[in-house]
Amino acid sequence: MNTQNATNANDVDKLGVLLAQISDLSKQADAIKAELKAQGVGVTEGALFRAVVVEQEKTTYDMEIMRLGAPAEVLALAKRESVSMMVRVTGRKA
Repeated sequence: MNTQNATNANDVDKLGVLLAQISDLSKQADAIKAELKAQGVGVTEGALFRAVVVEQEKTTYDMEIMRLGAPAEVLALAKRESVSMMVRVTGRKA
């Protein structure tokens, strides 16, 4: 077993506490983001910050099929469409 000095042991404990706090805060932030996303696309103003919910459509293609030089009918089978929502938070403009 590797012997560490007291400062390192304290740092390890401090790191553990910080990581636990970050985890709790991330869960809270994710819950608020989920609520904002449930409201749909738009802007929500706070006293200090502004949250903007945006929706983005994305289309990708299976590259293996693309490399085959497949006809349009086959490419349609390789097409993958998805929609994602994102919450952006910025400082509120005065």
